[in-house]
Amino acid sequence: MNWDALAALSEFIGAISVVVTLIYLSMQIRQNTRAIRLGTNHAVSEEFRGMFALIAEHGELAELVQKAATDATSIVGADKARYYGMNSNFIHAMENAYFQSAEGALDPRHWAGMHRMLIDYTQVAGFIEYWANRKHWFSDDFQQFMDADILQSKTNRNVPVPGQF
Repeated sequence: MNWDALAALSEFIGAISVVVTLIYLSMQIRQNTRAIRLGTNHAVSEEFRGMFALIAEHGELAELVQKAATDATSIVGADKARYYGMNSNFIHAMENAYFQSAEGALDPRHWAGMHRMLIDYTQVAGFIEYWANRKHWFSDDFQQFMDADILQSKTNRNVPVPGQF
C-alpha cells in the first residue's frame, strides 16, 4: 500500500466519522427538543393547576369567580383587588403559554385546549372590565392576540362560562 492509498483511506474514514457524528448530534438535538417541550408542557400545566387549586381550596375565591360571572358590578373594594390579582396571574400565565407556543416549546395539542379555555374565560363579564382596565400590563403582541383572536371568538353556548355552574 502506498502513501496515496493510505491518505485516501484516512480521508474516507474521517468522512465516515463526520457523518456518524452528525447523525449522533441530530439524534441528541431531537431528544433534547422533545425533553424541553415535555418540560414546558408540564411547567405550564403545573402553573394552571396551582391557580385552579387555590380556587377549589378557598371558598371566597370560588364565590368571587361566581360573582364575576353573574354580577360583576357587585365586586368592589378588596374583592375587586383580589379579582384583578387573580386575573393578572391567570392572564400572565396564558401570555407565557402563548409565547411558549409561538416559539414551538409548547405542544400544539396542549395549546389548543388552553386556547379554548381562554376563550371561555374571557366571556365572563368581570373579565371584560378587567381587560379594558389592565390590558396595558401585557405585551403588545399578546394584547393583539387577545383582541383579534380570543375576544372575537364565540364560546360554545352549550357550555357555561366559568362561574356559571
